Amino acid sequence: MLKFFRKIRQSLVAENKVSRYFLYAIGEIILVVIGILIALQINNWNQDRLDLKEKRNLLEKVQLEFRANKVLIADHKAACQQTMKNLNSLLELVGSKRETLEAYNLDSLFYNSFQGEELGLSDNSINSIIQSGQLRLFKNEPITTLFQQWNALSSIRVRREEKLDYWTNNHFIPFLLSFISFKEMDSNAGYFWSGNSNLKPDYYLLFQKIEFENLLDNTLWMNQQVLLRLEESEALIEEIIRETEIR
Repeated sequence: MLKFFRKIRQSLVAENKVSRYFLYAIGEIILVVIGILIALQINNWNQDRLDLKEKRNLLEKVQLEFRANKVLIADHKAACQQTMKNLNSLLELVGSKRETLEAYNLDSLFYNSFQGEELGLSDNSINSIIQSGQLRLFKNEPITTLFQQWNALSSIRVRREEKLDYWTNNHFIPFLLSFISFKEMDSNAGYFWSGNSNLKPDYYLLFQKIEFENLLDNTLWMNQQVLLRLEESEALIEEIIRETEIR
């Protein structure tokens, strides 16, 4: 093909047909440009196909990860609600008479008033997409905003849980040490060291203190803040799952 064009060009020059030569040259340039544009279009089509395949793989990973998160957060939310229920039961007993308190299993209420489980949600797929620059594959799609919202909300949720842990371990539990038996309380978990205390603590004194009422009230409030963040996270998980469905 190149030889064919070269012969035509040489023939036109030899015959001194300058105007026709220029027309031919322009035509040849146009053909080259068209060829380049076609090649670029094919290359873009191939790249788009590869990007779409990569994007679908990423969405599948996010789907799998956040469906697992959905189960974890539902379980943790239920545990948080049960913790608050027990804390509220203790709060309602503050100021009660001795015979009223003796009708309740206070060790069980205390044991179930501490959130023992930690929430370990996974967001490796999102962080990998952001850190690797693969977020470009989603351009201006709503999912990019949801990813950013998830990271921001996760930070808030973790901080709330850390504040609750700090409050519980540095204020609530230390106050209880002089009033209740942790050994008897731990019988609810069946630990080998648990059992009846030889000191026979009198819980009545604890339930007559305003400090105890205030501690319970603030612990409930802090648990409520954690629960609100869990509910927000649960709603956001639903949005992420919906937006990452393969269509």
